[in-house]
Amino acid sequence: MEEARAWSEVLPAYEDRGLEMVMVSIDPNETEQSIEAFNAQAGIEKPLPTVVGGGDIAQEYGANALETTVILDRDGEEVYRDATITDAETLRAELEGAL
Repeated sequence: MEEARAWSEVLPAYEDRGLEMVMVSIDPNETEQSIEAFNAQAGIEKPLPTVVGGGDIAQEYGANALETTVILDRDGEEVYRDATITDAETLRAELEGAL
């Protein structure tokens, strides 16, 4: 939830610069309703774009840990990756270099 909150804080400031963001759920039991419940529990007012049943996407990007963050630059090249909870300050720093 921490990282989802960080993204919900950071995303609006970068959308006008071309940032496109998507969360990918790899849980086969995930539903739109469970995503809504997660957002409500996390205190996220504006839902983050989420792909439900995104196991193929996660596999394509080698995301095998729950908290994996992958940032791609404008050319689709990976410029950042971690598999831990990422704070808003780190996200901003990495996005500054990617956009």
